[in-house]
Amino acid sequence: MKRILCTAVAALSLCGFYGAAEARTLEEILRDKGVITEEDYKQAVQKRDLAYYTPGRGITVETRDGNYRANIGGRIQTRYTYQDFDDSAKDDSSNFNIQRLRVSMNGNVFTKNLFYAWQHDFGGSGGSSLKDAVLGYKFNDAFSLRAGQFKAPTSRQQLTSSGRQMFVDRSLADDTFNLGRDRGVMANGAFADSMLEYRVGVFNGNGENRGNVGDDHMFALRFDVNPLGRFSMDEPSFSTSKPLLNIGASFATAKTSQGASTNSRLTTRVANVADFDNDWWTVTTNVHFKYQHLSLGGEFYFANVDPKGSTDYDAHGYYVQAGYMLIPDTLEVAGRFSAIKSDDSGALRTFDKQEYQAAISYYFRKHNAKLQADFTRVNDDDNANSDDNIFRLQAQLLF
Repeated sequence: MKRILCTAVAALSLCGFYGAAEARTLEEILRDKGVITEEDYKQAVQKRDLAYYTPGRGITVETRDGNYRANIGGRIQTRYTYQDFDDSAKDDSSNFNIQRLRVSMNGNVFTKNLFYAWQHDFGGSGGSSLKDAVLGYKFNDAFSLRAGQFKAPTSRQQLTSSGRQMFVDRSLADDTFNLGRDRGVMANGAFADSMLEYRVGVFNGNGENRGNVGDDHMFALRFDVNPLGRFSMDEPSFSTSKPLLNIGASFATAKTSQGASTNSRLTTRVANVADFDNDWWTVTTNVHFKYQHLSLGGEFYFANVDPKGSTDYDAHGYYVQAGYMLIPDTLEVAGRFSAIKSDDSGALRTFDKQEYQAAISYYFRKHNAKLQADFTRVNDDDNANSDDNIFRLQAQLLF
C-alpha cells in the first residue's frame, strides 16, 4: 500500500511539473533560458490582454503590436420632459423619450495611423440614423486627414459630445446656429502639446446623410488656443488641478444653388431659406475656463444670409454658463443664459428669444453614469403666449 501511495505521489508531481512547463508563455521560456533579460521580459508582457473592457469606452480587441484595434461601445440617454405652455390653447406636455441610443466602433488597421470610426443612433425622434462614418490617416500630431461624415469644425459646444455636457443638452444658441454633421474631408492637427489646434475642411453643406445637389460646397475652419495646456472637449470641471483656458474661433461659408432640394442646415434653421440662390457665412468665438471645481464658458454666434433677389439678413446668438462641484467629481450645480436675435424681415424668419436655465447633476462615475435635471424659463419676445417653462430629467450610461 505504501509503495502504491509513493508511486501515485510521484506521478502527480511529474504531471504537475509537465503541466507547469506547458503553461509557461513564450516570454517566460526565453527569460528562463537567458535569451532575454528580466527587463526585456517585463516589457514583453506589459500588454498581455488582447481583449479587455474599459468603463465608459467599451470593449477593445487588439493585436499586441497595436497595428489592429477595434473598440466597440455606446451610450444611452433616457429623458423625461414636462413642458408648461404659456398658450392656454395648448395642453401641457409630459413625455418620456429615448433621447439617444448610440452604438459606435472605432480603431485602426494595418498600422496605428490608419484609423476609422462609425456611430449610429437608434434613439431620438428621428428614428435610426447614421451619425459618423470616418476613414482617416494620421501622419503626425500636426497633420491628420479624414473623409466621410462627421461634425463640421464650428462651435465648441457642438463639437463637445452631447454626453459630456454640463446641462441635459446644449444651449438655445447652439441649437439654432450649429452646422452639425456633414459629408466631406478635413485636415486637423495640434502643435506645442495641444496649445494650438486647428481644423479645416470642405463639405457638401447640406447636413448629415445627404448628398450634394450641385457643385457648390461649404468651407469651414476652426482654431483653438490653449495657453495653459490641453483643454479637453468636456464641460464640467472634474478636480482640475491647475487653471485651464481655451480661446477658440470658427468660420464657415457656402453658396447654395437654385432648385436645391437639400438646402444648407444653417439657412434653413436661421433664415428659413430654401430652394433658391443664397450666399451665407457664419462665425463663432468662445472662451472657456476651468480650475479645481469651477467651470466657466461662453460662446457667440453670428450668421449672414444673402438670398438672391432679397435683402441681406443677419442673426446672432450667444450663451454664458457656469458650473461648480459642490461635492468634487460627484454633485454639480450650474446656471446658463442663452439668447438669439435676428433682423426684422418679412420674407425670412425672425426671432428674439431668451432662455434662463438652472441645472443639477449627480455623477456616479463621471460621464459614464450620471443623472441630470434642469429647469428652463423661455422668454419669446417675437411670439405671443410662448413664454414656456420646461423641466427635464435625464439618465445617461456609457457602455
